[in-house]
This record gives sequence, C-alpha cells and structure tokens, in this order.
Amino acid sequence: MKSKPAYLTLLLALLHGAAGITILVISSWFIAISAIAPVGFNYVIPAVVIRALALLRIASGYASMWVGHNDLLARIAGVRLRVFRQLENSKITDKAFTTEALAQHTEELASRWIAWIAPLSNITFIFTNLCVVAVWFDLPGTSFLITLFAIWLVAVVVQGLGALNIAKRVTKENKAFRQQSADFLNCSAIWHLNKAMNNMPKEEGRHVINSAPSAHSVWQQQTAQKDKAQRANWWFQGAAFSTVVLVMSGVLSSPSEMSYMPTAIVVPMILLAAPDWAGAAFHSITKFAQHKQSVKALKKLKTTPIQVIENTELQHSLTLFDFAAKNRRLPLVSATFPSSGIVSISGPSGCGKSSLLQSIAGVLPSTGIKEVDGMHIPDGLITNWRYVEQEPIVLSGSVSSNLDPAGMGIPLDDMTNLLAQLGLEALLPLSMWVGKAGRALSGGERKRLALARAILSHANMLLVDEPFEGLDVTTQHKVCEVLNRYAANHLILVASHVTPSALNVSSTLLLEEARMDNLCAGQHAIRLP
Repeated sequence: MKSKPAYLTLLLALLHGAAGITILVISSWFIAISAIAPVGFNYVIPAVVIRALALLRIASGYASMWVGHNDLLARIAGVRLRVFRQLENSKITDKAFTTEALAQHTEELASRWIAWIAPLSNITFIFTNLCVVAVWFDLPGTSFLITLFAIWLVAVVVQGLGALNIAKRVTKENKAFRQQSADFLNCSAIWHLNKAMNNMPKEEGRHVINSAPSAHSVWQQQTAQKDKAQRANWWFQGAAFSTVVLVMSGVLSSPSEMSYMPTAIVVPMILLAAPDWAGAAFHSITKFAQHKQSVKALKKLKTTPIQVIENTELQHSLTLFDFAAKNRRLPLVSATFPSSGIVSISGPSGCGKSSLLQSIAGVLPSTGIKEVDGMHIPDGLITNWRYVEQEPIVLSGSVSSNLDPAGMGIPLDDMTNLLAQLGLEALLPLSMWVGKAGRALSGGERKRLALARAILSHANMLLVDEPFEGLDVTTQHKVCEVLNRYAANHLILVASHVTPSALNVSSTLLLEEARMDNLCAGQHAIRLP
C-alpha cells in the first residue's frame, strides 16, 4: 500500500471544514433575511447553495477519512518497516519496550497528519479566514470574533505546553509499569508461595510476589490528559457563549454596531458554533504531545548490532578451540566436528549446552577460536546455519507462512511431506491459522514446526536445542528419522537431556558441570569420544 501525498489529506480536511463553516454563515444569513425579505425575493438560489455545500461537506468528509486512513495504514507500515530494519540483526535490550514501540509509538508517529496536523491546520485556517472576511466586509461583532480567536490561540498554546508535560509523565509511568510487569511475571514460578510468604519482610522478596503490577498511575496520567483538554474546551465554550450574550444584550455593543440587518446574526452564530469546530483543537494538541514523546522514545530504542556472516559452507570440519559464550562462566570447549552426522551434546542442567549452541550459531557473542575447514570464522550470525531454540516463536499466521517466513518460495508439497514425517498432520492444511487468534500449539508442536522450518531452509548446519523434550516415544522416533536423513549430508548438533536410541549419533560431546574456582584456572571439563 502506497501512502498518499500528505497535502491531499490536509486539502480534503480544509475543504470539509470550509464547507461546514460556509454552510453556517450562509444559513444564518438566510434565516435572518427570510424574516425581512421583500416580495419577490429569490429563495431558490440560497437554498441550492446550502444544499450543494452540504453535499460537498459530506463528500469531502468521506474522502478525507478514506484518504487519511489509507495513508495512515501505509505510513504505519513504512514506519514499522524502518523500526524492523533497525532491529534486524540486532540484539534487543528491552523486549517490552520494543513491543510498545512497534505497537504504540509507530502508530503515533505515522498518524500525525490525520491526528493533529490536519485538524489544527484546518481550524487555524478557518478561524483566520473568518476574521479576515469579517474585517473585509465589516461585519457587526468583528472585534468580538477577533478577541475569541486570540483567546483560542492562547488556550491552545497553554494546553499544548501542559499536554507535553503530561505526555512525558505518561511515558515515565508506562516504563515503570512495564518493569513491574516483567518482574511480576518472572516470579510466576513461585506464585504458589504467595500465602506462605505473607509474613516475610519486603526486603526478602515478599513484595515482588504479592505486589501485582498496577496500571492505575498510567490511567491517572492519561485521564489527566483527557480532563485537561476537556476543561480547556469548556472554558472556551463558556467564553464564546458569554461573548454572544454580552453582544446580543447590548452590553458590549452599540445599536449602530449591532444594527438590525441580516449580516448582524452571522458573527454571533459563528461564536456559538465555535466550540464545536474549534474546540477539537484541544484534543488534537494532546495528540501532538504524544507524537513528540513517541519520536523521543523511538530515538531511544536501544539495540546492539550483531555482525552477519554470509553463507559459510561446511565441507570438511568445524573446529573449536578454547571456545565458549562470552561473559558466561562456563567450560571452555576444544573439539572438532565432522561435516556431516549427528553430534550429541549432553551434560547436567546449567552446564552450558544451550549457550554453546547459541555461540556457535552466532546468536551469542563468543570467545576463543572457531574455524570452518581451517578458515577462521569471526564472531557473528552465520546466515546459512540454523539454531532451533527450546521455545521457538510461532508467528500469528498460516502454517505455510510459518514454514516459509522469508518468502523463499518453498514448494507446498515439501512442506506437507515434512510435516507428515514429523507427525504434524494436525497442522494440515497449510492454510490453517496458528498462533494468536488461531490454533494454539503445544510445546512439542512448536519444536517440530521450528525444526521443519529450519530443514526447509536447506541450512548447511543445524543446531537443535532439546528437540525431544515433551514428546512421546512414537513422536521421538519420527523426529529421529527426519534428523537421521538430514544428517547424511549435513552436520547436526543436538543438545538434549534425552538421547533416543533411534537417533544415529556419530559422536558425543559431554559437558560436565565445572566448579567456579577451577574455571578461572582454565581447566576444561570436556570429553569427546
């Protein structure tokens, strides 16, 4: 979807607003002149003009909404693509903030034309031109219209400054709420201790479990933002109404100024209607404040770039020397792997199996030496090596889009056959929607779906983390058959607590749990039969 020119949205909004205010002016004049019109007065022309303006207002309003929302969707897509490019091949520091950035801040940034630029420009243009026309034709009550315009400008500026301050506080409270929610969810494994820890002092952790995160402070700031805009609108409405009362009562006007002529009613009618069309500016200015905060937030989106290494073909051997994940107190690995076959990486929980796989794949930074066919491979993400994690991500979409997320044109027959081989017939047809708002997948189904995705990409090497966890014996056997066939021409590193007998393991890398004191001495707890 291609975005429309920004000025088109603005022009349609101006046309819609101008048509509406012109109807008001002509209608008020028409009502007044009808009371004193002489015999033979042509009522048809004003009526036709009013009807034409009404149709123009409806058409321009619809066109403004259609063009504006299509432009909004296109701009959101463009902004989010730019954010995704920033996140591409990067390590995300704050995942919760990244989600908020993609969901909220990008929308605020993309919606600036339809949310506040067009409305504020429209109202300012109309108000300015009304004052110019009133002065040009010397309409009765022009001075009061100009005074109200000045009041409106001051109120918008004051409201904008206040909205910026509130938007800043909303952002701060949102950040605090995200952190509280993350801390609370991290304690989910010990929620059952809630009652048992009621008597525990806060400094010992009771407050983390018992204090569920509350969005009350965020709601308070957002409500304050809306209330401030509403109060500004009420004050402006009161000022407009009071001006009309004083003008019509003759307190602020002389009989000569407010003479009994059809044009005398025009300005009072504009003053009465001003809160309806000019009051929207106070809500639009809050959108401006939110936009400014979203711009700042996106600029603060912190990512750590990961070096990308183009296709690395493994033809003979993969060699590691004193290799380990960086900044992890784990055993150093020195081993040589063949170009094909299955190598089982085993060891007790916490010994570093997952970290080793991730560092080999380049997902985690590493220390030591990594060589492919005698050539040194720098630290970075290798594009044709696939790491299949313990808890794979399932995209909200069809099964086929999950198997081919990059749109490489993988044949549908290949997808269907591989799913059947892995015991995933329940995920057929390929058009089935999975993930959010679709079929929920079990942990075992997610693992096998991710494994299928990696195999269909024709990766040169697979690094599979706990592929058999949560699978029954029959399903384990099916997964083993798939891995055995793929290992005939590819290297597969499998980190698992369970190694089924059906898996054709060519060699085993045993990671033993090392003591912290001997790690510093450089002792290796590695055996490679």
